[in-house]
Amino acid sequence: MSSTVAPCCAASNPGRPHVRASAARCAQVRSYKYTSPDDTLLESLILNRFWAFAVRAFVPEWVAPNLLTFVGLLHALAAYALLLAHSPALDGSAPSWVYVACAVCLFVYQTMDGMDGKQARRVGAGSPLGEVVDHGADAIASCVYGVFLVDVFGIGWESAYAPSLGRWPAVCLITYSRAAFALDSVAAAFTGRLPVARLDAQELQAVIQLTCLWNAARGVECWRELVAFGALGLDEPMPLGVMVVLLGAGAGAYARLKSTAATLAAKTSPHLPAYSRGPALIYARVLSFELVLTAATAHCANFPLTHVVTTVAFGECMVRLMHLRVADPDFKPLSSAYGAAYVALAACVPAAAGRNGGSGGWSEGGLAATCAALILAVMWEYAALFSTLAAQLTGCLGLPANPFALAGREGRREKGA
Repeated sequence: MSSTVAPCCAASNPGRPHVRASAARCAQVRSYKYTSPDDTLLESLILNRFWAFAVRAFVPEWVAPNLLTFVGLLHALAAYALLLAHSPALDGSAPSWVYVACAVCLFVYQTMDGMDGKQARRVGAGSPLGEVVDHGADAIASCVYGVFLVDVFGIGWESAYAPSLGRWPAVCLITYSRAAFALDSVAAAFTGRLPVARLDAQELQAVIQLTCLWNAARGVECWRELVAFGALGLDEPMPLGVMVVLLGAGAGAYARLKSTAATLAAKTSPHLPAYSRGPALIYARVLSFELVLTAATAHCANFPLTHVVTTVAFGECMVRLMHLRVADPDFKPLSSAYGAAYVALAACVPAAAGRNGGSGGWSEGGLAATCAALILAVMWEYAALFSTLAAQLTGCLGLPANPFALAGREGRREKGA
C-alpha cells in the first residue's frame, strides 16, 4: 500500500495532494454515492423521530457528525469494558449497577449512531468519510453486542446447561455477531446498499438494553429456567435464554442468507468494476479471516484479551472492505497478516500469571506487558489503515484533514450538500 503523497488526479480538483492518489482511486472517491438502507420497524415507528428531535434540540450546527459517531463508540467501549471487568465469564454475574450503566451506555451509542446521519443532512456534511467512520464504529459495536448476548441471557463462556459443549455456544454466538455484520458489509460493498431486515440491529440493541435493565432488577436466573417447547417439536426442556437467542439468531441468519444469495446473483457491481465477475471472492476473503478469529476465540486461554484483539482486528478488516467500497476498486488485501498474527498470539497468552509451572511460568508484570503490547499493536494496525483511508478521502474531496471538523459552508455546498 503506497503512502506517497501525490497530486489529486481529479480533472476538476477542489482537493489537495493526498496519499494513494491515482486516476482510478480519485474517480472512485468522487463517484461514490451513499444509498440509505431501508428502515427497521423501530426506526420507522419511533427512532427516526426521536433522533431528529434530539439533533434539533441538543446538537449545535457546528458539531461534526463524525464527532457524534465517536462519542457513541466511546460509550459502547465503556459498556464493553465494564462487562468484561465485572463478568469475565459472561455468566450474568456483574453487579446490578454495571448492567444499568451498560444499558445507558449502549443506549447512548445507539442514539449517537442514529443522530450522526441526521446531523450530516442538517449541516450538509455527508461524505464517504462519514460512512467510513460510521461503519468502522458499527463493526466494533457488533463485536461488543456479541459478548452481551452471551452474558445477559445467562449462557456463559462455559455452558452450564450442556457442559459437554463447553464454550462452543458462546463462541458460536460471538462468531455469529461478527459474521452477520461481515456478510452485510460485503453485500453493501458490492451492491452499494446495506441490506436491512424489518427486524434487525436496532431491535437487537433495544432488546439487549432492556434485558440489561431487567437483569439489574431481577437477576439472570430467570433466563436459566428450563422451559418445554413441545409446540416447536422440542422434547427436551431448554433454558429460556438459550431459546430466545436461538430464535433471534435464526431469524437473523435467514435474513443474511437471503441478502447473500441476492448479492451472489448480482453479476455486476455499480462500485467495483474489478470484481465484475461476482462477489464470491470478496466473501471468501472476508470469511476466511473470520475463521481465524473464530479459531482463536475457541481455543484461547485468556478470553478478555483475545476478544479485545479479535474485535480490533475485525474492525480493521471492515475498514479494508470500506477501502474497496469507497476509495479503490482494485483494493485486494481484505485481511491483514499482522492482524492474524496478533490474534494468534493473543490466543496463546494464559489467563493468569504463574501458569505453565516452575520458572517457565508467567509473571504478573510479564503478562500485563504482553497484553498491553498486543492490544497496542493491533490498535496501531487499525489506526494506520484508517488514517490512510481518511487522508485519501479528505484530500481528494477537499475536506478538513481533521475528520472531526466541519468544512466551511461554501465547501459543503460545492460537494453537493
